[in-house]
Amino acid sequence: MSSDPSDASGEPQPTLGVPANPWEDETFPWRDRPAPPVPPGGVVDDPDAPSSWKKFPHAPPPVVIEVVIQLKKWEVVATGGKEVLKFDGTLELYWTDHRLKGFPTANLPMPPDIWRPSVFANAGFNLGAAEKYEQLPTFKYRGDDPEKSSDGTLCMDVKMNLTDDGFDISGDVDRFRSFPFDSTRVDLSILFIKGSRPEFDRDVRLSLRRPHINAAMVEKYNSRYQQIDMNGMSKHSNDYNLEGISFAVGANDPPGQHTKNRVAYEEGCKMNILFLSFHIGRSYTFYVQNGLKPMYTIALFGFVGYAVEPSDLSNRVALNAVLFLSIYAVNQLSVGHIPRLPFKTVMDSVSESVSIVLMMILIGACVSYHVARPARDCEEDCEFDDALADRVDMVCGIVVLAYVLIYSVAYRTVYAAWKANKTSGSARPWKQGTYLRNRWKPTEEAYHLKVDEAFVTKYGKKYLGVGVKVPDAEEKW
Repeated sequence: MSSDPSDASGEPQPTLGVPANPWEDETFPWRDRPAPPVPPGGVVDDPDAPSSWKKFPHAPPPVVIEVVIQLKKWEVVATGGKEVLKFDGTLELYWTDHRLKGFPTANLPMPPDIWRPSVFANAGFNLGAAEKYEQLPTFKYRGDDPEKSSDGTLCMDVKMNLTDDGFDISGDVDRFRSFPFDSTRVDLSILFIKGSRPEFDRDVRLSLRRPHINAAMVEKYNSRYQQIDMNGMSKHSNDYNLEGISFAVGANDPPGQHTKNRVAYEEGCKMNILFLSFHIGRSYTFYVQNGLKPMYTIALFGFVGYAVEPSDLSNRVALNAVLFLSIYAVNQLSVGHIPRLPFKTVMDSVSESVSIVLMMILIGACVSYHVARPARDCEEDCEFDDALADRVDMVCGIVVLAYVLIYSVAYRTVYAAWKANKTSGSARPWKQGTYLRNRWKPTEEAYHLKVDEAFVTKYGKKYLGVGVKVPDAEEKW
């Protein structure tokens, strides 16, 4: 959008209804929303803008607020039997107030009642003074002249964090079905509307397309825009990894209290919402190395029993008994890491499967012995039928191996973990969340930033760029 009003000759013109130097007028209504100039033909000249931006149905056009999400720190803390997510960041909001063009910032303070966005976060999500409409913006640009004249660009850095108790990710009990491959998606939202200042999409529009300040930044981060600023954030925190961050904006129907008896509301007006999600997964390497691998090693040792002669049933039974006891020793690994659950986890399923494998091997050994041993009352040719016992062992071994590979590994481990993460873990879409805010939709722009090891290797703990745009965001984001 053009930053300055102009006539056909391209020369700047005064904003309609605004005096040349409004700061000289003590009664000037700074609290009113600044009226941006109308783009030529009423069309936004921005190829990346959503289709809803192409024409403005109202006059004057809405104030465009460019949003940059800065994240500084995140951690998952185990306290009181819970796993709690905490994070610190800043919501950077940029917009242009044409009434402040030429404002002498060296001589005058920011007008105390200057218009700025109204923000309101979901429960447990804290935006500090900005949420109470007590935080003033700052001048983003101060000129080189003695008065350090402003160009009208304003910035408001809104501190954001979760409340002192944090967000209890242990409350999402269903995700533990896939332990130790469990993950979760923490969904947060910020409404740019408050009951005392009802402003809708005809008044304000949110943009995730703030341009980079120079070509060097564009080249470094391979992006024209700055959407998310990861400043010192680590990928790892205790038992968890940050798998990704999703962010989006949308225009949705406002709640009833904003539509009834409101002069500012007109039929079809939407409220602006910023969506933010943390995709967090458990760091499962420790549990694989010290839990799942030993379990399947126990199952593998069970097959060693087939190397013992079928006639030596006592040694086969003794081997299985030792392996059975080993299962319960390995099971102690997960004690204290997850709450007591009313269902089985992937780790429990693997333990159960290995127990069944050993039981199947033991039953097979018993069958092999009894079909091949001589009859109790035999008087001649009383020899153990090794050939028959070997054939029984072969059939039992194939059945057990198929059970391990197809049912235990493929179905109960790999598929179960994948399904749980898709439906209730970090890979689930926004709309499948259980909170009231999940009924709102990202209708304008939606992005996802994947934070994998390749990303960390390339950018380390500093990234200022964009995410990958998500198509069909209302369904898939």
